[in-house]
Amino acid sequence: MTSSTPPADNSTKKSGTKAVSSPIISPDSVAAFLEQNPTFVNDRPELLASLIPPEQDHGGGIVDMQKFMLERLQAELSRYQTREQNLLDAAEANGDVQARVIKAVKALLDANSFEALIKVVLKKLPKMFEISAAALCLEAGNHIPEEGADFGIIVVEPGTLESLMDQGRAVALRSDIEGDKAIFGSRASKVRSAALLRLNFGPNIPNGLLALGAKAPTGFDPRQGTELLSFFSYVLQRTIQRWLTHGK
Repeated sequence: MTSSTPPADNSTKKSGTKAVSSPIISPDSVAAFLEQNPTFVNDRPELLASLIPPEQDHGGGIVDMQKFMLERLQAELSRYQTREQNLLDAAEANGDVQARVIKAVKALLDANSFEALIKVVLKKLPKMFEISAAALCLEAGNHIPEEGADFGIIVVEPGTLESLMDQGRAVALRSDIEGDKAIFGSRASKVRSAALLRLNFGPNIPNGLLALGAKAPTGFDPRQGTELLSFFSYVLQRTIQRWLTHGK
């Protein structure tokens, strides 16, 4: 009696494993798919970057416009992708700066004494903002605590701060500079760019200035936005004003 079961083919099967082959897609299948889906490449513009434009010899010095147009599209796609990445990088950086400013503002509000407030500005702020130095300047006059110099406050002559700021600007950004020793002291050599924040404490109280120094020549740059620095400056201004006038 013979068995009706066909013999096993050991050439394609090994100990329970099954051979799997990738389907071969023919050029005709690709062409048919694209004809049925005319917007496929339009919906996936990144595919243009992988296409190789055909070269056609028209003779007589005639320009191959098909090749030229595809290469131009590929170049435009590359520029678009670069701009998109730059926007994403800028958004990420802005989010990081915003988080740092919020953290610094909370530290200002949590200070339980004038000394603690100044310590936040001069000691903690450089770490929070990842900068080289921070300096707080007040013009000579009333309402400045006698121990201000001991805290690290720099007292300057009236009118000095106005000469450092741009006319009418609350925030001035300086790039590719040498640090001012009169402001940054021993850390001036580590300052190559700076942000100067005007502090206006109101009538009968001397003006102030917060100077932030960065090591990179473009760490602070006039082309940068100043909204977050202006917000931080306002909070610092009101907080110092509260301590100078009310002691709390």
